[in-house]
Amino acid sequence: MRYTLGMDVCSRQSLPNYIDALDRLLSVCLPLAPVKQDLMGALGRTLAQDVHADRDQPPFDRSAMDGFAMSASDVQPGCQLRLTGTVAAGASPEHYQTPVKQGCAYRIATGAPLPVGADAVIPVELAEVNSADSEMVSFEIDTVEPWKNIHRQGVDARAGDKVIPAGTVLRPHHIAIASAVVQVQLDVVPRPRVTLLTTGDEVRPPQTPTDQLQPQQIRNSNGPLIVALLSNLGVVDVTHIHLPDEPEPTFEAAQKALQTSDLVLTVGGVSVGQRDHLPATWEKLGVTKLIHGVAIKPGKPVFAAHQDRCMILGLPGNPVSVLATFHLFVWPVICRLTQQVQPHWQEVVLDQPAKAHPTRDQFRLVRLSDQKASILGWQGSGDLMHTASADGFVWLVSGLTGCETGQKVRFLPLVQ
Repeated sequence: MRYTLGMDVCSRQSLPNYIDALDRLLSVCLPLAPVKQDLMGALGRTLAQDVHADRDQPPFDRSAMDGFAMSASDVQPGCQLRLTGTVAAGASPEHYQTPVKQGCAYRIATGAPLPVGADAVIPVELAEVNSADSEMVSFEIDTVEPWKNIHRQGVDARAGDKVIPAGTVLRPHHIAIASAVVQVQLDVVPRPRVTLLTTGDEVRPPQTPTDQLQPQQIRNSNGPLIVALLSNLGVVDVTHIHLPDEPEPTFEAAQKALQTSDLVLTVGGVSVGQRDHLPATWEKLGVTKLIHGVAIKPGKPVFAAHQDRCMILGLPGNPVSVLATFHLFVWPVICRLTQQVQPHWQEVVLDQPAKAHPTRDQFRLVRLSDQKASILGWQGSGDLMHTASADGFVWLVSGLTGCETGQKVRFLPLVQ
């Protein structure tokens, strides 16, 4: 398609608002195709298909504690029952399928199957075995309710019940559930393959010593920022390449990224400057543009496109714009690709007056205390240092009036 960069980036009337831009982006963003993983490989990934119980859970009536199993009707004030059997956890059927006779009890261990004819368990702490006759047991209680201290068959789940729904991000306890129902191979959404292309001749590696930096040069903080944010979202397959402001290496890196990635992220080079080569590169590669410029502050020049199933997101170069647009666009895309819940906006109260922009939604970093948000003073989208104490972004809707102390606004926590 033909790019009209001047109109897209510079004309306020042509810029979509944040909601429209995000909807346009997510409408073409498809979840990654599921893959099979063993249990440990599935940890931390999103379950693509429901997991069902293969049998009742628990599969038999079992004792909830060490004690004595008997018929509840045999427990009377001052009674003594004769011990005629023992059932251990994992006992073979002959130990628990022989019925408990009237007036008798079995010793039983925690987790052991309840013997036939028994419907109650009295714990060891409430029982006393006769010292003179070790085959007799008495109790400190006069009665016991039927099914007391028994974990009934199927009370947790019945055979065929859904025990882990699709869409669950698998944590260690989910791995335990899957193990218990013989699901040792799980269908999960794979982690996205991400290529990160940072740009700028003025940008040097983070480890560059101060005495080797020229006055006009800066260290690459955006690359580590994005890699760290992706890592906190569970995305670890990230290829980071820093590009010079030259068309040929930009084209070659972008072309390879499209072939090997589910998501391509770029930083800088998305505007209309003479050395902003990414828009022309994407045009040559025939990607389908979705947005180029959004009516937001910071982050107005953000770019989005796709080619087949590969999503492309171009973030502005200033660090606060990178932080903002990552949370506003990249985070929701990662959630869509991995079938996770979209970022949740909360409601907080401003503890000081704020000024809304007349035509652009503002996303300002705040410090949060008791659901009250303090907007952090900043020197613009290049002011990385003011982010140090931030908890998240508040959304100041364009043209909003009455943005005073006590005003309720939406709040998005920073990726943890």
